[in-house]
Order: sequence, then structure tokens, then C-alpha cells
Amino acid sequence: MDKTKIKQLIFGDTPSALLINIGLMVIVSLFLLLIFFQVYLPISTNHAETVTVPDIDSLSIEDAKKRLESSGLRYQIFDSSAVNYNPDLPYLTVLSQTPVSGEKVKDNRKIYLTVNPSEPASIELPDLIDGSLKNAVVRLKNLGMKVGTVDRKPDRFVNNVLKVRYKGRWISKAELKRGFKVLKGTNIDLVVGDGMGNATIEVPNVVGMTEGDAEFVLFGQGLGKGRVQYIEYDTVPGVVIRQSPVAEVNAASGKYPRIRLGRTIDLYVSEFSGNK
Repeated sequence: MDKTKIKQLIFGDTPSALLINIGLMVIVSLFLLLIFFQVYLPISTNHAETVTVPDIDSLSIEDAKKRLESSGLRYQIFDSSAVNYNPDLPYLTVLSQTPVSGEKVKDNRKIYLTVNPSEPASIELPDLIDGSLKNAVVRLKNLGMKVGTVDRKPDRFVNNVLKVRYKGRWISKAELKRGFKVLKGTNIDLVVGDGMGNATIEVPNVVGMTEGDAEFVLFGQGLGKGRVQYIEYDTVPGVVIRQSPVAEVNAASGKYPRIRLGRTIDLYVSEFSGNK
């Protein structure tokens, strides 16, 4: 086929020329799409090139930055609000990350961080007075607070919250009702009832008993065994030779001493010296 016929076939105005041109256009379009998806797009988007997000939980910002950059990633502090304050971690420590560690992401992806703020949030302390110790512990924990010391004092209700203290200051029920503000993460001290009230009994005399019998007698009367000190003594070992408080009658009043229920009595117990 000569050149004239080829030109006529392609550039002519015959139906055959039209079909050939359409076919050529389809072939060129498919070729261009193939180049775009298989060559250009993978290069421009780093297709199939992923990295694993490292674990940067509880790291400082500086250490987290180094670990992310070594993995080909970037970071941005997403949240550092006071409500996230964790008193157990230093300032600007990573609390959480998005995406999470172990996830596969594209190279140069930005990782969003929640970090520990410099100061805790100020929150209202709930009215814990007259509630149970268990309830107080749960409520404080849910607010991000800590239970400090728990002291006991005479009261007919056991583990009933009687007083609340914050940074050495006793907080009244009226202040709690008004919405007393405290810093999140700090300690709250409590005073609770011991369930014993103010009931008292005469101090029992356990001198001459064995240590085991003395403990049994004290327990049976609502008392406890306190500090035990062993003393070399020329008698059978394991016998109570002295107690504190004593059970002797008061010479001035003519009455026996009394002790509140729940208290303890210290015992001095014989320890055989080996001397004749």
C-alpha cells in the first residue's frame, strides 16, 4: 500500500478513516492512563512505601521527636489542655498519639500528640462528708484525684467520712456545697469513723497470761494487741509480765482505768534468760 492510500485511509473522510481514528484515540488514551497510574501516581504519592508508627508513649517531646524523625515521620502537638494533666509524669510527656503505635502509615506522615500540660486543671471537689469511704475513693479516682491519709476517730458509723482536708486545710461541708476548687491530681485527706463510738471498758488485766491467751482476752473484749516487747526474765518464757496501760486501781479516785473500744494494749513478754 503506497503512502497516498495510507493518508487517504487515515485522514480521509470515509467511514473507514473515522473508525481508524477512533481506534487510535482509544489506544492513546489507554496508554496515557497506564502511564499515569503505574508510573506518575506511585512516584508522586510514594505508593506502597509505608512505615510502622513507633511507640512514643510516656516519652518527652524531644525523645519522641527523635524517634519519629528516625522513622521518617513528623509530629504536631494536638492537645495539651489542663484536663489531661497526669501528676505522675513530667511536663510535656506524651500521653497519647494518633495514629497509634504499630499502625502502618505513609512516609512523612504527621503524628498528632496529646502531651502532659504544665499545670493541672482546677475542678470542684464533691461533697464527700457523711458518705462512705468507698464512695469517696471511687469519686475522687474518677475525678483524677488521689486519696491521701485516712485517719479514724470515734464514731458510731464505720468508714463514714467525717472530715475532708486539702493541702493541710480542713474543708467545711458548706464550702463543698458551694463548689470548692482543687487542682486535679492532688491528694485529699479523709477522716472516717471507726464504728466504735465513744464506748469504753475497764482495762483488762492480762499480766501472768501467756501471750496467746492475752491476745485472745483482748480480742474478746473489743481491744487489740499493740506493740510487743520481749524482756529477759527468770520465769517461764512467753508470759506477760507487764502491760500498758496498766489495769491497777487509781489510788486517788479508787477506780480502775478505762479504755475505748478498738484501742490496743502494749505487752511486755518474758524471754527466758537461761539464768538460775
